[in-house]
Amino acid sequence: MKTMKTIFAARAILASALAAALSACGDPLVRSETPTPTPTPTPTPTPTPTPTPTPTPTPTPTPTPTPTPALDPVLAAKFRVHLDGTNTEPAHTLGFTGKGYMIGVVDSGVNRNHVTLHDKVIHNNVYVDYQDPASPDDVSGHGTNVAQLIAGQPVEYWPGGIAPGATIFSARVFSSAAESAEEGPISGNVFEGEAAQLKRVNADMIAAGVRIQNNSWGYENQNTGDKQVWRSPITTGLFVNAYRDFVLNNNGLVIFASGNYSQLQPAQLSRLPSLPTVDGGASPADLQRGWLVVAALDSFDHPDQLASYSNHCGIAMHYCLAAPGDVVVIHNSVTNSSSVDDEYYQLQGTSFAAPLVSGAAALVWEAFPYFSNDLVRQTLLGTATDLGAPGVDEVFGYGALNVAKAVLGPAKFDWDDVQVSFDDRRSIWGNDITGSGGLIKRGTGTLVLGGSNNQYTGATQVLGGTLQASSLGVSAVSVANAATLIGSGRFGGAVSNAGTLELGKDGLKVQGDYTQLETGRLALHVGDQLSVAGNATLKGGELQVLGKRDYVTFNTSYSVLQADGSLTGTFSQLTWGPAVLLGEGRLTYGANNAYVTLQRLNVSAAAQALGIVDRVAQASAQRVEQAFRAIDAQQAQGRGALPTSFIGAAAALQQSSSAAVAAGSLQSLSGQSHVAAALVSLDAIDLGRRSLATRLDAPRSGERIVTWHQALGGPGQNGAASGTFSLSGWLVGHDAQLASGDIVGVAFGQTDTSPSGSAFGSRGIDRQVQGRVYLQRTQGPLYVLGQLGFGSFQRRLDRQLQLGDWNDWTSSRYSGQFWSGSVEAGYHWHQGTLALTPYLGLDQTQLRTDGFREQSGSGFGLQVQSAQATRSQLLAGVRTEWRWAGVQWRGYGEWQQTLRQSGLNPQASFTATSSWTPLVASSWPGRSGGVLGLSMVLPVGVTAGLWTMGLEHYFGTRSRGESLGLRYQLGF
Repeated sequence: MKTMKTIFAARAILASALAAALSACGDPLVRSETPTPTPTPTPTPTPTPTPTPTPTPTPTPTPTPTPTPALDPVLAAKFRVHLDGTNTEPAHTLGFTGKGYMIGVVDSGVNRNHVTLHDKVIHNNVYVDYQDPASPDDVSGHGTNVAQLIAGQPVEYWPGGIAPGATIFSARVFSSAAESAEEGPISGNVFEGEAAQLKRVNADMIAAGVRIQNNSWGYENQNTGDKQVWRSPITTGLFVNAYRDFVLNNNGLVIFASGNYSQLQPAQLSRLPSLPTVDGGASPADLQRGWLVVAALDSFDHPDQLASYSNHCGIAMHYCLAAPGDVVVIHNSVTNSSSVDDEYYQLQGTSFAAPLVSGAAALVWEAFPYFSNDLVRQTLLGTATDLGAPGVDEVFGYGALNVAKAVLGPAKFDWDDVQVSFDDRRSIWGNDITGSGGLIKRGTGTLVLGGSNNQYTGATQVLGGTLQASSLGVSAVSVANAATLIGSGRFGGAVSNAGTLELGKDGLKVQGDYTQLETGRLALHVGDQLSVAGNATLKGGELQVLGKRDYVTFNTSYSVLQADGSLTGTFSQLTWGPAVLLGEGRLTYGANNAYVTLQRLNVSAAAQALGIVDRVAQASAQRVEQAFRAIDAQQAQGRGALPTSFIGAAAALQQSSSAAVAAGSLQSLSGQSHVAAALVSLDAIDLGRRSLATRLDAPRSGERIVTWHQALGGPGQNGAASGTFSLSGWLVGHDAQLASGDIVGVAFGQTDTSPSGSAFGSRGIDRQVQGRVYLQRTQGPLYVLGQLGFGSFQRRLDRQLQLGDWNDWTSSRYSGQFWSGSVEAGYHWHQGTLALTPYLGLDQTQLRTDGFREQSGSGFGLQVQSAQATRSQLLAGVRTEWRWAGVQWRGYGEWQQTLRQSGLNPQASFTATSSWTPLVASSWPGRSGGVLGLSMVLPVGVTAGLWTMGLEHYFGTRSRGESLGLRYQLGF
């Protein structure tokens, strides 16, 4: 009786239909199996003298390449059968490629230069003495075919492997193409050497970080057709010891092809975990946690049937599944994509079903990197599509590989309890789960059971972190101290809570009993209820109010726990979650119910208690409190005009998740951006006044009538807008110098301002047009300048409202008018290229803003009354200019002391209510403040271009920070 090591594959077949169809595309894409002879190298010729150059010929146009013809749909399906027959494409669409996982291929070697495997073969180890110089990597091509099905990249018509992001560890254990050297009679010595070789392979793979190992080979008994290769349990123990470290200590997964002998049992080595061994020896059954057997489906013709050559799952059915065995690959010798067209091969064998499962294991591990080898195995088995007799059977095992379902997580708990532990991540299992096992959750991470119809019957134990589920069948549930269960929908068993049970939206119905221990907490949003079909026992613990699904009014009672049987005991305390503006409450109890009665907090008082004391937020809190009182009145009456969207937004505001969120919400509702926009309008009026005065500082060049133009808004040049707004514009004037030396003129201009970045959560533009009439009287270096200004503005302002954790936008369009008058007296001093002008002045401005009403905002937009603001101020400043080396330096400083101001805070209300309070802004000018500016103007070459850089700083009680700018101006 003879034995030999063999690959589990029939010969490569050139299917006539495949060849004919590919030939119809033009050139035949399938070549003969006869290898092309290696050409004899041509000797390098002796160099000859360089010939006389000939004229360069006219180049021939490059012909347009012939497009690659589309494949016939039937043929295309064959090329994709390993992907489509395993439902892999949805997993690829989700982004899973096996990246980061190295897969061991124990085989005939792998051609590291294969066109689909460039840069993928990280290790290419050889464990036999025989070397073939013609095929140094792969002695038969079999291992290369296997590897490309696992991890090959798409090339031409071939769509790529199951895990195209994975890499390969090649372990060559075959000496020649057919392992032709017979190893002699079956003896313990032969298998002792084989087991030792495999142990070395496994040790090297462990050292390289391999956790998935593909085996598309086995031992053949030439006399019996592989029914039994060895009989001694001692030999079984040798192989068990060879794999123990890889499976049990390395958390590795071994995948074996079932074999190609049409037998009712898998090959003997494939079914190793089910073989008997000697008493006291290593148990083969221990390997089941990291072992899979793969049978082959007749994927081309009858994809729901086992291929005629494939061994059945047999005794290994509880760790066995099936995958397509008839596939198309690119010939193992092809290394360049340009030579692929005639090198597609159709192969068949369980050898090519196993690598599809190996690639799928990498995708599952990528999706769930915290899985053990056992849980990856269970996931691949439990998500397989059932074939043959219902349930697990001896032909197909668990059924056909379904990769798309496998990357969503486990679907069966058929192998005792599933235990998972992970930290600092949120993981979702998307399949409905059945089976007799249970679930044990450890670690600080969050596990979400996304299935809506989980029916597993074992216990659910939450020992750490968080478990979230909307369905738990009849599973009994326990939550340990410091662990959390977020539940909604229906739980069919009893619940014992020593940690936190948090109710999801719409509450939770428990079909069994509910017991809360002294360390337990029931956390919920008021309006959701824990409904218990059995008895509810409260041994203390907390009721924690996380918030409320809708608006909280005064003295409203809600049932938070209802028991059909009986309710015994009480909560030891009522606590509050992060909903900081929600309110206060008290607990009461009935025979079957526990109630909480809520009282809404005064918004202003709550804000102060949270440390929100700035004047803007407090003014906003007063307006919000008036709105809440209007809602309270409507709720009490049961009817009213306030829209549900407004009440819903108010509820979101009440449930602000932190003090910072509450403060941000009140700031956003304040409307301070409207006040800030009005301040910028005053800045623009001041800018026009200062720019005109600066222009008149320069000595006239003898021209009596001058038309001039000046850019506005550059930092350091008479005032850009504040740090939260950007400003640009221009001013054009025409003036004449009288015989007396006095200057009289007119000017007009425009400025555009807009919020910078996300100033106050707003966006928009303010366009102001202005006219000025001016008269300057001089007496030597002394001067007196009077200006009258007038104009109007159009403003568009959109504001982002924060309502707790909600966001909404409002939009407004409105206009206004202004007039101003100023007089300043100063002294023009010149010394060479240095000029200095100190001055004193008086200014008065009146700004009238039309009333407006913001759109949208869920009723929390503002309606603002028309207003007229008046400001009188005393001015003291200095302007300077210095020219040096072609560079012009300009500087200025101005102090503004307010003498009188009124009408600065218009009345405003939310659009849904009449909650009128003054608008307040933190940036409204105080009684005094100043601005300093410095700029540099650099001409560029002989053109009219100018580089301008400037810096501006506001100080005093009007301080708004600095502005820095660089601008290029091209003049004409």
